[in-house]
Amino acid sequence: MDTRPGPNAARAAASEPPLPPPKRRRLDGPPGAVQSPPAWACDNVFVDCLKRQVFPHVDRALADLPKGQYKNTEIGKEVIATLIGPQTEFTAEYKRGNGFISNACERQLADRAVREIQILIRRPEYQRALPTPPPQTPSPMLGRPRVVETPVPLPQAVAQIPRPVVIPPTARAPPPAAPRHSFSLIPLPTILGRPTAPPGSRPRSLGPARTSSSLSRQPEIIVIGDDEDESVVPEPARAPTPRVKALLPAAARTAPSSIPTPVATQAPIQASSPVPVSSPRQVLPWRGGGSVKSKWLSEVHHPYMLADAREQVCSGAHKFCELDDVRESPTFHVDFSPKEIKQLQALTRWVFKLREKKTKDPSKDLYKLIRRNPSCVETLLSHIKRSKPFPKRTGQDVEKFLQDLGQKRTSKTPALLTLEKVDGARQESFRRSGQVHSLLFSREVTGHRGCRFVRRLVNFPDEFRRCREDGLQLRSEWTDCAGDIATISWVSNDAFVCGTTEHSDSHNQQYNKPGNLVVGSCTLGSVRAYPQHRIVRPIVDKGDNSTDAMRQSQDPWLYSSVVSSDYDTAHDRAFTSGFDRTVKIWKVNNAGSSMNMLGEWRHGGNVNFVAASKHASGMVATASDVASDAIRIYNIDEQNVSGSPYRSYSCSRVTDAEGNTVSTEKWTYFPATVQWGIANGVKHLLLVGYSPRSRSDFDGDIPDDRLDTGELCLWDGLTGERCRITSATTQNVFEVLWHPHQESFVAATSPLGLEVDPGVRTQIRIFRMTDSMEYGGKAFTPVKTLDCTAVDINELTIMPNSYSFCYITAGCTDGNVYLWDTALGDKPIKVLCHGRSVEELSGDREREDVGVKFTAWGTTLDRFYTGSSDGVVKVWNIRSSKRQPLVRNLLEVPAPVSCGMFSPDRTKLLIGDASGRVFLLSMDEEDEDKQQSLMITVQLPGTKDVKKIRRPTPIVQHPEPAPPRYDAEGRPYKVETGVTLAQLYLANEQLVRHDDPTIGAIQGLQYASTGLFKLDAHLDSDSQKPLLAEWQSRQQDAVKGSNKPRFIPLRPVKELGALESRHLRNANVDLDVSKLDWDTQQELEAVGVDFSAVEEYPFVYEEESGSDDEF
Repeated sequence: MDTRPGPNAARAAASEPPLPPPKRRRLDGPPGAVQSPPAWACDNVFVDCLKRQVFPHVDRALADLPKGQYKNTEIGKEVIATLIGPQTEFTAEYKRGNGFISNACERQLADRAVREIQILIRRPEYQRALPTPPPQTPSPMLGRPRVVETPVPLPQAVAQIPRPVVIPPTARAPPPAAPRHSFSLIPLPTILGRPTAPPGSRPRSLGPARTSSSLSRQPEIIVIGDDEDESVVPEPARAPTPRVKALLPAAARTAPSSIPTPVATQAPIQASSPVPVSSPRQVLPWRGGGSVKSKWLSEVHHPYMLADAREQVCSGAHKFCELDDVRESPTFHVDFSPKEIKQLQALTRWVFKLREKKTKDPSKDLYKLIRRNPSCVETLLSHIKRSKPFPKRTGQDVEKFLQDLGQKRTSKTPALLTLEKVDGARQESFRRSGQVHSLLFSREVTGHRGCRFVRRLVNFPDEFRRCREDGLQLRSEWTDCAGDIATISWVSNDAFVCGTTEHSDSHNQQYNKPGNLVVGSCTLGSVRAYPQHRIVRPIVDKGDNSTDAMRQSQDPWLYSSVVSSDYDTAHDRAFTSGFDRTVKIWKVNNAGSSMNMLGEWRHGGNVNFVAASKHASGMVATASDVASDAIRIYNIDEQNVSGSPYRSYSCSRVTDAEGNTVSTEKWTYFPATVQWGIANGVKHLLLVGYSPRSRSDFDGDIPDDRLDTGELCLWDGLTGERCRITSATTQNVFEVLWHPHQESFVAATSPLGLEVDPGVRTQIRIFRMTDSMEYGGKAFTPVKTLDCTAVDINELTIMPNSYSFCYITAGCTDGNVYLWDTALGDKPIKVLCHGRSVEELSGDREREDVGVKFTAWGTTLDRFYTGSSDGVVKVWNIRSSKRQPLVRNLLEVPAPVSCGMFSPDRTKLLIGDASGRVFLLSMDEEDEDKQQSLMITVQLPGTKDVKKIRRPTPIVQHPEPAPPRYDAEGRPYKVETGVTLAQLYLANEQLVRHDDPTIGAIQGLQYASTGLFKLDAHLDSDSQKPLLAEWQSRQQDAVKGSNKPRFIPLRPVKELGALESRHLRNANVDLDVSKLDWDTQQELEAVGVDFSAVEEYPFVYEEESGSDDEF
């Protein structure tokens, strides 16, 4: 079956105008007349669609197959049946477009046609039996035309087809006759090429992509510069190898390639696309011994390329090219080592039946031999192919070497040629530079229209901004902060303030440390800690931190979490709030070298939010964890900042009509989000969302019917009045955000309504201000509702794409970012996915994981940034026509991404993670940390290569603050060291020194007054009773006595005259049985006394535990 339309049909289709879009069609005929069937139901429309948008791509894919090897007709039938089946995307798109398919669907069909053909050609029923070629008569070695071998990557559809790539330099392949196609809405695939670079010529820069008319020229390795969409790794160009094969001589067609042809495969769509690999040519010295750099080369084969082919590859390798899945450096040429040349010289003399000759230059002698004996070269090659004297060389490698040697084109210095994988930063720099030059040239020629010399409409200002923004790279890294980076605020384009979480619970206070509040400077490259957010360490009654030893060893201060910060650009004031129940007001140096505290505001609970208004009045809002009056709006007094007046606000759910608190003891409604208006007309409005929360951090305390409840409140900061919101005011509020330019906002809440679609667990509503008599004046009413399947929403962003519509994104706890276009309905148009969390999760990810915590737009609509618990910051192009909008992985950190923020001029990006690290990414190389002392050299595993990496810079810790005057219970705080406590115990006779200094201090007479007893170690848990045997054996005196070596003293007993008389007296009172009368002896024997054992009883004498001086 010929899938291509005939010439008449092609001309007729080209002459007929295309059908109008479905929206512009009209129905003819009077009202009530029977309507005609839709256009897509007509056979001629269906055939025209196939001719225009399906057949050309199948024909193009089939034309790339070698002629005579496959059954193209059967393959074409099977592929078309697969593409246009009833359950395929083509059928649905064909009906939806009323006889047309969209460009995106047509691209998918073109790609799928290539993949289906690739699958079918592997099946035997679609392959033809190839005739065996006649044996070729070997020609003399010398005098052959030089051949050029090119490692051109093959397209995916023909990657597995073996075919030679040896091309005589004199042969020029004419352009193949392209199949005739009908009109198509997208350009058909073309084969790209470039002219062959002559030896010694300088490489030319990459120009615009060439069409198939340049097939007669030498094909290019990889072509870069596809101006259709640079956000995705460009696909490799298709090599015209099948076209050239028919023009090769018989000898060239039968000769197999000496090196494995690299296969260019289409990378599958993944959730996280790797950074593109760039491969310039690399030359390594080759001595012939030892291991080489490439693992594949050292184990399999040492390929050899002709001099012309080497020069061509080296000239093209000066450019960057795309390679898929490159893990080892591809080695494409290895020169013959001196050892191999000497072995080949000896073998040649033996085959030529010449005596052995020792010379200093074996290659020179070998050159003379093949010049003088050209007829014997074939015999030599035949012997080498049979005996295989070179384990890692083939006969063709030796033949190519001899050909280069006969033309004196061998390398003077043996080398190993590979393609080096270089870092992405250098590659991106080259790409951006080339793209900027192209844009400048196009703008110079066409002006700002940008639609004549490029294949798509170009917005030059956006293109330049995007090129600039793609230069964002990691410049500095700081570590040793107290905990998770919870908040970041830029004070200027150079200075920033960060706050972190802390370990402050009773069971983990021992891990509390300074570094909860830091101020940094990009220019100075330093981050300094400040100790102001701290409290007196509370006294713990239970657990490890309740012992006196723990209290004495720990810092008297407990540093609290700093969870919110903001900066007032109009009045140059920074604000931080935390769990010390205060808000601190700061004056920060523009360079970020220092900051001074102007005052503080104390609250009745942990202050979770602080937000500075953009209004000229300089109002500041705070939100704390208290049942009522949780919201405060301060009007700052310049003379007395700490005493600035404020108004308090409460939501209606926590108070009744009389103002009494109605919340329960276990749970209540706390502020979950606080945002000031941004547009000029709403800068004085404060939007607050409330959510139910347990007072003990146990969600089971909240009733089930209250989990999805909350309140959405809007207050006027100038008048204190509450503004009206007409709907969704009683739902659980996750996040709110104001529109950057209009008087509207969005709110993420729990679902509301009776007809909520299955699977929808959250909703985002868009509210706009209306002035209607129905609501008694100005009010905010919902105009659109967006459905989301995530359980919880962390972050919202708004990016206008027109005056009436915008993009809205929601970063959620499931690790995904949902994207809506308000002009395209209530369902997400894209879902941007992150990977698994770097931390282990015990339960449901959406409820246990933090998910996406950073979302931000770049300078254009083509760049969107996200960071999640997988530790990766990704860059997306949500307007890309490709199926995968991922541009690159911008940064990978060792812990979940917890916070991020762009600088005011959008040239710097700060990222914080859950390990207490802060990462600075900048577009300017001047922000690079150039401290050589922080560079360390690391050897790469499995190789001898080393790499220099930068160690994180530790933050500068603040001096230790003075101890508090009173402890947490109000008692005067005394600084007691271990020495002073020991002296006090000894003075009170609570402890006494043991005579043995190695034992140390033991219990004294007054030890009971200390009360320091382990009651379970005593009998009946009574401290006055002796120790149990288990604990007695652990005492120091028992342990020390048992460890002493046992021996019997052999020295004589000391002569003590004072004891001699006592010894004689004791000896006289010893019992002498012989002196007893007879009757007494008989009575003793009657009761069982054995007099025979009295003098010989084997008594066992115990050793004394005292010292040798004791008697």
